[in-house]
Amino acid sequence: MYINDFIVFRFSCSVAVSNERDEQELPIKKTNKGHRLLFLGFRFYPSRMDRERQGMKNSDVISNLPDNITERILARLPIRDAVRTSVLSRNWRYKWTTLPDLVFDALGTDDSTFYSYSALQVVDEDKLVKVIYRILSQHKGPIHKFSLSVRSLIKSYPDVDQWIKCFLSVNGIREFLLIFKDGNWYKIHSSIFSCANLRQLNLHCCVIPSPPPTFSGFNDLTCLHLERVSVSNEGFQNLIAKCPKLNTLFLKYVDGLDRLDIDYAPNLANLTFSGSPKYICLKNTPHLTIASISFTQLPNMINENIGNGRSISLINNLKFLSALRMFIGGSYFLKFLGQGSVRKLLPSRFKNLYLVYFRALMFEDIDSLSSVLGLIASSPNLIKIIVTASSTGNSAADQELKTVAEYLVGESRSIGCLMQLKYVEMKNIVGVGPEMELIKLILAKSPSLKHMKIAPNKTVDGFKERELKIFKDLIRFPRASTIAEIIYQD
Repeated sequence: MYINDFIVFRFSCSVAVSNERDEQELPIKKTNKGHRLLFLGFRFYPSRMDRERQGMKNSDVISNLPDNITERILARLPIRDAVRTSVLSRNWRYKWTTLPDLVFDALGTDDSTFYSYSALQVVDEDKLVKVIYRILSQHKGPIHKFSLSVRSLIKSYPDVDQWIKCFLSVNGIREFLLIFKDGNWYKIHSSIFSCANLRQLNLHCCVIPSPPPTFSGFNDLTCLHLERVSVSNEGFQNLIAKCPKLNTLFLKYVDGLDRLDIDYAPNLANLTFSGSPKYICLKNTPHLTIASISFTQLPNMINENIGNGRSISLINNLKFLSALRMFIGGSYFLKFLGQGSVRKLLPSRFKNLYLVYFRALMFEDIDSLSSVLGLIASSPNLIKIIVTASSTGNSAADQELKTVAEYLVGESRSIGCLMQLKYVEMKNIVGVGPEMELIKLILAKSPSLKHMKIAPNKTVDGFKERELKIFKDLIRFPRASTIAEIIYQD
């Protein structure tokens, strides 16, 4: 038989393998960079007339693959290529129409999704909208996930309304991700509140209306991610109150939300908040163990009148911190915690805390360092500390730095041993006095310390001289641990 009697078809695609069983059942190979590739080779036999002439049986492998194999293949293809499989054979023509996950990434953030568009190209808005509408209109069965990442669809916001109203809200949507980067914010259609099966909701650059009176809740929602969105205090509070299974809450730059008021979130375990609140009140959050809180500016400490003779103040609601296992604090939040009137209200003991991350720590600010020392000294089970400094080495802050360094020397005498501390990371270090005093304190108080990693900021002026001083200080600092290793990340 001659080679021109055959047609050989081969293609490859990136895959995400969920378990070892997938690797055993599918022809997967690993590249030298650790990427996994799925290779499918299909051999097409001669025409039916030739097969009949040669007495061959029908052996069209690609058309007769088991359904579970075709489903796995389609699930691992970008939506663009999954639709294109309709030309492979008659049996494949409508296979893609039952895909439960529809991902359209026009930002180029995920090579495995919709890479017919690139973040480096100008996306044809009309073309993209037509493609999405065609896919949604031909789709059959439930849609478990719908993800759209695009710079802007300003002209097509009414089309997005129709997608939510006519396709997603009636097809059992579980994961809904709508990410815009530019342009006017999109006001979410109210039919989003009809998506009763939602488990994950991720919105960027959107305006969220208040839930309607008929809203029965997102009873299965476990993850809510809101970034650069607008929502009222009342709308947010009503939404959270009707998400009993909420586990992860991410709030960043939420316009209109100046009161983080959560009355009931029994399953909330992970909270990330970045904003300028006037009030934080977390009640009935017994499982909250991870919190990342950053203020974009220092809060006003004056009580706010909210009507009916009632007033609220941010400083009265910090009890939720006592149950945390991981805490990430931004610069202004650390400064806030270190102020005298607030420090008195902090829990005296953080017995569950095993990791703290002090982000953008202002070493020239004595309030910030006060809160850092307070958290460290009150956490007997602390295992890891991460510090990212915001110091610039500017000589204009020399007096403040000297004052803080002297404060750390005095406070170090009253701090007991950090018996469980094993790992420390100091990032963006420039070698100013308070930085080195904190390093000295940790080395002297940590008998179980194994590793301390130090990553310097080499962009500051005169760093070579500063680096030499850092080396000299690290050599002479006493260590409570006989196995402590200092790793200088050059």
